[in-house]
Amino acid sequence: MTSNQSHKTLIAGSISIDKIINKYGTYKNVLGGSASYALLSTSNKGCQLVGVVGSDFPDQYLNLLKNYSITLDDLMIANGKTFTWGGEYAPDFSNRETLYVNPGIAESCLPVLSGESKQCEYLLLGNTSPRVQLAILDQIETKPFIILDTFKLYIDIALEDLKKTMYHSDLLCINYNEALYLSKLSNPSLDDIAKCILDMGVKSLIIKRGEEGASFFNNQDNFSIAAYYVDQVMDTTGAGDSFAGGLISSLMNGADIKEAMVEGSVMASFCIEDIAHRGLISFSEEEYTLRKKWLESSLTT
Repeated sequence: MTSNQSHKTLIAGSISIDKIINKYGTYKNVLGGSASYALLSTSNKGCQLVGVVGSDFPDQYLNLLKNYSITLDDLMIANGKTFTWGGEYAPDFSNRETLYVNPGIAESCLPVLSGESKQCEYLLLGNTSPRVQLAILDQIETKPFIILDTFKLYIDIALEDLKKTMYHSDLLCINYNEALYLSKLSNPSLDDIAKCILDMGVKSLIIKRGEEGASFFNNQDNFSIAAYYVDQVMDTTGAGDSFAGGLISSLMNGADIKEAMVEGSVMASFCIEDIAHRGLISFSEEEYTLRKKWLESSLTT
């Protein structure tokens, strides 16, 4: 795990302070955001964080992110309030109600890339506004491998900008509900959903399906991987972002797409075992190896 390499992999997205309510309790002022979860899921600490926070962002979280990012050159700290989000989960985590969303400074400040970051080889555009994603793409001077994630809200309110980001991306990585919503199909099979989205011009697609695993599709291939079963789910916030972080980290290390999806599934399994980001920074190397070997042995074609 080195940190002296060039910024060849960028992880961009939201960075927030969250409030999570579930059957285990109420958890205030926890670190959240798509970029945070993805960055903390990278195995080599060789990625560069891109995002915007306010002047109120806690030092403890700033120091944590600094430990995982090559530098914080591309983290803008602006005068104003950090993005905040609150959500409450059903007892079985099958549903989530968003209690509030306060974009804060993230609504008016667009990320500015440093010189090295403009030359990246891999780019994860985590769940954030397509306007922000396009602003980042406009600054890239190379042709990186781009993974795109999005959210149902942006399919509703920013579909045209989202289609532009999809056009520039190599891999769209979204969950089942988002994929179904994007397809606008009624009672379709998984294959129907995938075909519809690929027909939109998407080069490759991963549909994250929670405890059922994840499925990959392009015009040449399709396959699925399992999810790793955990004894107790404590919180599902950030699980999809953790999957994406493990995925891009593994790809930048030379893995093929199946191996990278295994890595993503491993990191998602650690994420859901604790509240917010805590499971991503507390697992052992032995447990990581065990889960990875199990998932590799269960690969289906």
